[in-house]
Amino acid sequence: MSTNNNFDATFDSFTYNFTVPILKDQHLVFIETANRYVNASLSNGSSAGSSHYAVVNKITGFEEASPGLHLLSSKAIHRLGLWIDTLVASKRRQGGELSLPPLDVLIMLNAYILSPRPFLEDIRVRDLPELQAFPIKEIVTRINNGEYRPTRHDMESWMQTVKVPFDVAQIPEFVDIRCPRCAGTLRVNWEGPNGNGYGQEGFRTGCPSCPRLTVNHDALCAGKFLTDFTECQRDKNCVLKGTLLDNKGVRDDIAGGRVIVDELVKILGKASRNDLGDEFSWSMEAILDRLKNAKDTRMQTNLIRDHLRPYLNGSPFTADLIKKAFSYIDFSESFRKGGWFDGSKDEAFKVKALTAAVEDYRKFIRIVSETNKMGFVSHELDVVWHAHQLIGVQTYRSQTIELTGTLLDHLAISYSADTAEDFNKARATWTMETNFGRGGHGENCCKPSCTDCSLTNLISSPIVVTGINVILEITVITITAITAITETTAANLLVVTALLLL
Repeated sequence: MSTNNNFDATFDSFTYNFTVPILKDQHLVFIETANRYVNASLSNGSSAGSSHYAVVNKITGFEEASPGLHLLSSKAIHRLGLWIDTLVASKRRQGGELSLPPLDVLIMLNAYILSPRPFLEDIRVRDLPELQAFPIKEIVTRINNGEYRPTRHDMESWMQTVKVPFDVAQIPEFVDIRCPRCAGTLRVNWEGPNGNGYGQEGFRTGCPSCPRLTVNHDALCAGKFLTDFTECQRDKNCVLKGTLLDNKGVRDDIAGGRVIVDELVKILGKASRNDLGDEFSWSMEAILDRLKNAKDTRMQTNLIRDHLRPYLNGSPFTADLIKKAFSYIDFSESFRKGGWFDGSKDEAFKVKALTAAVEDYRKFIRIVSETNKMGFVSHELDVVWHAHQLIGVQTYRSQTIELTGTLLDHLAISYSADTAEDFNKARATWTMETNFGRGGHGENCCKPSCTDCSLTNLISSPIVVTGINVILEITVITITAITAITETTAANLLVVTALLLL
């Protein structure tokens, strides 16, 4: 909870970063361009049945990335990693300005920055200050009628440094990865005949040097975790991904991170990386099962999966960027379906809606500041929240800490709640603020019968709750979770399942 006694004046001093013209002429322009690009890519892609970005998971019932979006995102994540490793590093050494990468990489970079806490940790660890802000001003100069048109310098600089085609449609059908066990190079196809390509969920291949090993996404996750885990046993200043900052994101918390490492060592032992990998058949799921069933530990084992969430994706990044990309495209679809891109919404409507959204964002931040709870948000409000994050993660961090007392994260995670009391209080906070204080709808505000309210539907839309959970008896971590919930299940809520909020 913040101790800021002059909230409105402080908030007003930050709004130059997200004025209505900036929101309308820069951020909405990029959202439309990203939406057009992804829909066109999926419609023209080679993946059968991938013309849409979402499918419903038969087990969870939630929507997730379609096979086509999974493939497109996997390629973009790989290319983002190449860009960070080569172009950014080389330009920093030379002291020159950054040229812009391809649009697929920019979309992924956008989704990456919209995970402020893991993004901040990654750029801190890798010393990449250039990546703090999203170059929205430069990007919109290259957008014409919803189409991204890079300069010749952009394309030449990319080819000279990253050394792969600028157009993702022209990259080779294969990619080189590292075996998680022996680190040997494996050349694998992006797409396989049975959905077993590297860019597909069913990825599966072998390693000539490790005949007993099946290399799949689970094995890559295990390799990522074991590399960090064994390094942290050697280096006493090392912590696992996602544990660098304290619970509020205000300062580094190496001591807290080391407690977690020590507890994991007690459970998993001090064997070498490969011995541990062989013991668990190079399966992150097997490692999680061992941790979950541990008896003699101070860790709350029911929260292990959430705590090690950075190791549930095999990329070098802390955030799960495939899920973030899906959430961002889903977010952009709400504007397309709402007529924001086809001329159905005129300029006057957009200005009015975004003006209201900035004030909604003020009230949203105030509620977080005063109650340490977060309510659900409209997509228009979320544009403002995005713009705030994209100005630069260090700036966003310092401003949200000043306003709310914490680094206000935008990260999806699940948590266990002892009761539904805090969740229901968060909901009540927003319904009492009838239409964010603008009045008009009484008891029906934000319910399915309300079509005028700028907020998302209370019952069918994500709601945010900030809860505090003890993962270790002496280590407290603040976790933000969101869920879609009905009135009848709210009272009996014990576990809130996380969705992505963008």
